[in-house]
Amino acid sequence: MNWKIFWNSVASQTDNVIAQVQRKKDENLSLTINHIVRNLQLTKSSQVLDVCCGNGMITKGVALHVKSIVGIDQSENLIAVAKNKFHTNNSCYSVGDALALSKVIQHQFDAIYVQFSFQYFDKKGQGEKLIAEMLRLLKPNGKIFIGDIPDYKKRFVFYNTLKKKFYLFTSKLKGTNPMGKFWKQQELDTICKHFNVKGIFLEQPKNLPNAWYRFDYLIEK
Repeated sequence: MNWKIFWNSVASQTDNVIAQVQRKKDENLSLTINHIVRNLQLTKSSQVLDVCCGNGMITKGVALHVKSIVGIDQSENLIAVAKNKFHTNNSCYSVGDALALSKVIQHQFDAIYVQFSFQYFDKKGQGEKLIAEMLRLLKPNGKIFIGDIPDYKKRFVFYNTLKKKFYLFTSKLKGTNPMGKFWKQQELDTICKHFNVKGIFLEQPKNLPNAWYRFDYLIEK
């Protein structure tokens, strides 16, 4: 799947900011925002990077809790919405490839997060490369929060009917599955061990909208 083409297309089809990033229309985003802030222990002195920020809805919410925040996404259409609708005095948005962050951004951050997007790094080695790029931009003792990761152990909780399982099989063959990769905790543990950083598996609180099939992961440098 070419995710840049996919998200540019989704964003161009609607003016609804919820639909542009395929969130649930009745989702309480403040729960997710507070969850990110709490896990990263963000304060008014924190400088933060939002990787794969989409149209900036969550970025703007996190911006209220920190000194400054940079949002980066490869979709020009989503970044255009972010700049137009979700700009704050302490935020800025840029178009850029998450797998080449250190070529786009030259300074380091206290905290970095990837929310609802790690699944799109589905080709071999991409997840590890993303984490390597984020670690390059993370200050000593900083934290990386990877939120809403589809759980491999729960893939058939999500694909819970014969029709859905058939769709999973056929879409994977065609390379057209919009869910991307379901990750194993052990895969992230192995990546963290390789980079000699601490990785922590986090069960999501039950009140979060995707807790029934997703988990979070915290990396400490």
